[in-house]
Amino acid sequence: MIKKRGHLRTQIRQSAIALGLLSSAGSYAASPDTAGLTPCYTKGLADRLMCGSVEQPLSANNSEKISIHFAVIPAIKLVHPTEAIMAFAGGPGQSAIEVAAVFARVLRYAREERDIILVDQRGTGKSTLLQCDMDPLEAQFAFNDDALPIFEYSREETQKCKSKLNTDLSHFTTVAAASDFEAVRKALGYQKLHLFGASYGTRIAQEYMRRYPQAVASATLDGVVPMQQSLVAIGDAIDDSLQAIFSDCANKANCRGQYPQLEQQYQMLLTQLEAQPASVQVPHPRTHNTIPLVLTQSKVRSAIRMALYSHTSRALVPLAISEAAKGNYLPLVGLMGSDSGFGSLAMGMHSAIVCAEDWPLLTEQARARFSASYFGRMMIESLDASCPVWQVEAVGKDFYQPLSTDIPTLLLSGGLDPATPPGWAELAMVKMKNARHLVAEQATHGVAAQSCADKLVAEFINHTEPKELDAGCLEKTAVRRYFMNPNGPAVASQEP
Repeated sequence: MIKKRGHLRTQIRQSAIALGLLSSAGSYAASPDTAGLTPCYTKGLADRLMCGSVEQPLSANNSEKISIHFAVIPAIKLVHPTEAIMAFAGGPGQSAIEVAAVFARVLRYAREERDIILVDQRGTGKSTLLQCDMDPLEAQFAFNDDALPIFEYSREETQKCKSKLNTDLSHFTTVAAASDFEAVRKALGYQKLHLFGASYGTRIAQEYMRRYPQAVASATLDGVVPMQQSLVAIGDAIDDSLQAIFSDCANKANCRGQYPQLEQQYQMLLTQLEAQPASVQVPHPRTHNTIPLVLTQSKVRSAIRMALYSHTSRALVPLAISEAAKGNYLPLVGLMGSDSGFGSLAMGMHSAIVCAEDWPLLTEQARARFSASYFGRMMIESLDASCPVWQVEAVGKDFYQPLSTDIPTLLLSGGLDPATPPGWAELAMVKMKNARHLVAEQATHGVAAQSCADKLVAEFINHTEPKELDAGCLEKTAVRRYFMNPNGPAVASQEP
C-alpha cells in the first residue's frame, strides 16, 4: 500500500536505471523502496516494472477499504517527467497488469518518452478479483450446451458464482472504478495523463475524462464503446465481420475455387448440428490427449466468432467451416482451443458492468432490434437470467450521456471489427469538439496492435493535434491469406 505520495516518480526512474545496470553488470539487486513501490515482473515482459497499491473506499457509504493494485512501465528515456500514459484494459473483466506485455508492444513508441501506468480495475487481477469457477476445457468440450435452455443454464451458473463471491457487485461498476484511477495518478504525482483505452477500456476512459478533465492531456480510444449504447449491439458487428469473410472469399478466385459455397456450407452445418449434435473423439488442442467432444451449433458459432478478432485466425475460418461440413472437426477444434482470451476475464466484474450499465438500456425497441442476430438474442436471454440474480444497482441516467469534451481525442476503428465497428466511434464522438476518427478498413479489433497506428498514437500524444496526423499508412494494414488446406495458404491442387 502506498502511504506517501512524494518521490515515487523518482523511484520509477531509479528502477529504469537499475535495469540498465542489471543488464550490463548482472550484480545489482534492488530492495523494496520505503514509499510503497516495489520492483516486479509480469508475464511476457522482460522489463522490470514498479508495482504498488492504493487503498480506496469500497463505496461512498461504506467504511470498508479495497486495495487497488497498479504497475508502472518506466519510459525508455524520460522526457516528460510530469506526464504519463494511463492504459485501460478491455473485457470488461481484463487485468491491465496481466496484459502488460501487450500494452508495452502497442505503446512502444509512446513509451520512448513517457511512463505507462497499468491499473487493475477493481474486480480484476490483484484488485479484489471477482472470478467465477470455470470448468476445464475437457468438461467444456464434453458438455452439450444445446441440451439446456440458455436462460436456465445462465441462472444456475449465476447462482453458483454469486454464492462463491458473496459481494455486492454494485461496488464494481465503471462509475465506482473511475475514482480509483485518479487516486493512482495522485499517488504517483503525475500532473497530466494521456489516456489509452482499448475496447471496454474506452468506456472507463470516457468516464474518467468526464469526471477528471483537468488531469487529461489527450485520449486515444481504440475500438470505441459509446456511452449511450448497450454492448448487446455487438451481435450486428459479429454478423457483419463474418459476412465480410464470405463476401471476400467469393470475390477471390483462389478462395472461391476452393470454397465455392462457403456461406451455404456454414448454414447447413449449423442446421445439422442444431438437429443433432455430433459426438466424436478429438485430440485435446494443447495436450493432444484424446477427449470427447459434443459439437453443437452454439460451439461452432462461438469458435467462429472468436476467430474473427485477428487476421491469423480469420485466415482459418473458410478451412474450418469447409472441413467441419465434411465431418472433419480438427481445424475447428484448433480454433476452439485457441480461445483463451475470455478465460482470463473476471466474470464477476464483467457481470457488474453489463448488469448495471448495459442491461438497463434494453428497451423493448432495443430488444427487438438486437434480437435479430443470434448473439444479440443469446446475450439478451443470458442477461435476463443472470442480472435479476445479481441485483446490481443500475447506474444513473446521466452515465449514458455522450461525452462532451474539448480534450484532444483520437478514435480508432477497424473496418472488420467483430466487436466495436466504426459506427460506434461515430456515435461516441457526437459531442467531442477536438476529435478525429481514423478507420483502418482492413483491421479487426485493436487497430494499434495491427497497423501503423502505434506510431500515430505516439505522434498524437507528443503533439495532441488529431487533425494534423497523416493517416495514409493505415491503408497498408496486413491481411493474411486464407488457408487453402491444412498446410497453409498455398493454392490447393485442382486434381481430384
